[in-house]
Amino acid sequence: MTTIPDPLYLNIIRNIPIPCVDICVVHEGRILLVKRGDKPARGSWWLPGGRVHKGEKMAYTAKRKALEEVGLDCVVGPLVHTAETIFPDGPWGISVHSINSCFLLYPKLGESTGLNVTLDSHHEDYRWVDAIDRSLHPYVKDCLRACGLAGAEQEETDVSDKGT
Repeated sequence: MTTIPDPLYLNIIRNIPIPCVDICVVHEGRILLVKRGDKPARGSWWLPGGRVHKGEKMAYTAKRKALEEVGLDCVVGPLVHTAETIFPDGPWGISVHSINSCFLLYPKLGESTGLNVTLDSHHEDYRWVDAIDRSLHPYVKDCLRACGLAGAEQEETDVSDKGT
């Protein structure tokens, strides 16, 4: 993977929206959320995901982000939600405008393979959720609903479920 040099990326985020893919990894009726370690939305519970590379199909981006961000090899399901986000707290103090497409993904599990989430350096924690809590960003809530989490939103609890 080639990274975009900082001066070029700075120019890009100043001038155009960024195409991104987010992923709802579903396992046993729960969806994986990660706690962001980077701007924008640092410290927020979010879906794994990131930028689409030039020449890369969005479904491939979804599969790549699952491997890179949470260490899971997944089967890519359907595109379930598309929206925009605009954050004032991007890198270098510049707002970030992204066009987000959310895919449903299913981890590949063999007979002897468990589900082992391995976070990259851009995330601080993870949890599996089976309900939508009120503290989540509206975009994340919309993705969770599109991925099948239904019912009333619940208050956030201090219990982090990292089990499989």
